[in-house]
Amino acid sequence: MSLDTEVDKIVSEFAVTQETLQKGVERFIELATAGLNSDEDKYGLPMIPTFVTSIPTGKEKGILFAADLGGTNFRVCSVALNGDHTFKLIQQKSHIPAELMTSTSDELFSYLASKVKNFLETHHEGAVTSTGSQKFKMGFTFSFPVSQTALNAGTLLRWTKGFNIPDTVGQEVVSLFQMHLDAQEIPVTVSALSNDTVGTLLARSYTGSNKEGTTVLGCIFGTGTNGAYNEKLENIKKLPAEVREKLKAQGVTHMVINTEWGSFDNQLKVLPNTKYDAQVDELTGNKGFHMFEKRVSGMFLGEILRHILVDLHSKGVLFTQYASYESLPHRLRTPWDLDSEVLSLIEIDESTNLQATELSLKQALRLPTTTEERLAIQKLTRAVAKRSAYLAAIPIAAILHMTESFKGHNVEVDVGADGSVVEFYPGFRTMMRDAIAQTQIGAKGERRLHINIAKDGSSVGAALCALSEKD
Repeated sequence: MSLDTEVDKIVSEFAVTQETLQKGVERFIELATAGLNSDEDKYGLPMIPTFVTSIPTGKEKGILFAADLGGTNFRVCSVALNGDHTFKLIQQKSHIPAELMTSTSDELFSYLASKVKNFLETHHEGAVTSTGSQKFKMGFTFSFPVSQTALNAGTLLRWTKGFNIPDTVGQEVVSLFQMHLDAQEIPVTVSALSNDTVGTLLARSYTGSNKEGTTVLGCIFGTGTNGAYNEKLENIKKLPAEVREKLKAQGVTHMVINTEWGSFDNQLKVLPNTKYDAQVDELTGNKGFHMFEKRVSGMFLGEILRHILVDLHSKGVLFTQYASYESLPHRLRTPWDLDSEVLSLIEIDESTNLQATELSLKQALRLPTTTEERLAIQKLTRAVAKRSAYLAAIPIAAILHMTESFKGHNVEVDVGADGSVVEFYPGFRTMMRDAIAQTQIGAKGERRLHINIAKDGSSVGAALCALSEKD
């Protein structure tokens, strides 16, 4: 049993065939359609209506504000839209004190409101003290599970990311925030509750020059993965009839859908499932869920590779200087210690005897390696990353297919993307495009597709969400 033989066997397990890609597209469309019809299928795609009904054209002008509570930091920013696809962004970040993460709703939201006031006083002098009834519109990115009932209303289902404030659960978070903004006499109206993926779609729609076609999809491939797109109102059958009729009366024809595609194919009817995927799933707090994300996003790529390396050591073909699992370097035995950034360095290493990889592994894992071992590790790294990029093509191709985005003569289509993997992992977008060409979209469709990075998607997009508010 040689190292090369074992590595080749694993590499073949990680290969994604054209058949898998095309079946994946069919499965995605099937689950997405079910998710648009009802919330009953717990294994499908949530397909959450966002109540965002206005997609920017790039000609909008004015100042909008955004607040982003994404975790342990709170960001406030202003976006000055210039009306020519460009904008000026000013932002300020504050750390959330640990005691506020387990305090009360009033204490947390009062603190957030005070940071908005401070931002206005610092960067928009006169706005807080201005007389008159003018209020600035603000989009609020609240990155916790909420049940959204309107553009500017959502109920907190549960806290995550170290927050635990029981009296907020079940409360409508926009009202809580607005109450404290009003109490501090801050001239801001929270017009929209936003999601970072929706923000990516809106930000790219604003900055895209339309030379590369209409932006039909916003997607994130970073620590996690998700996508949002614009769907015909008539296809969102789970929206109550009275809501649909009211929107139609306002001239609304489409609504942005947050797919939450990280949970695509939790039943693993199409997605590959190696023993390493199963081992990684066991380590997570949401076993059996977000199965697509666990094969594609940056948080999991390094952990998958770490499990492969430990397995090859147990077979006696890798790191043979270590007699037992217990004698392996501590970091190699520690879950989540191998970062996807290390994989990106290994991916493109062309140095003699892969010396750059040698250095990276020593720094990241305190792991000495031979040239033969490094060549094997590079081959495995590329297999894990290529599988991620190929699977990432499935939801993109499926949504383009569902929405008939290429209908018409020589139509060009634009996709806005954000996240560290799609932006920085070497060759990720190229591999993704190779896979898209093998789906039902075909090589002709892939040539008419443009995937562009949407800078500051979360901040700019949250502000742009406020444009959907009906005055």
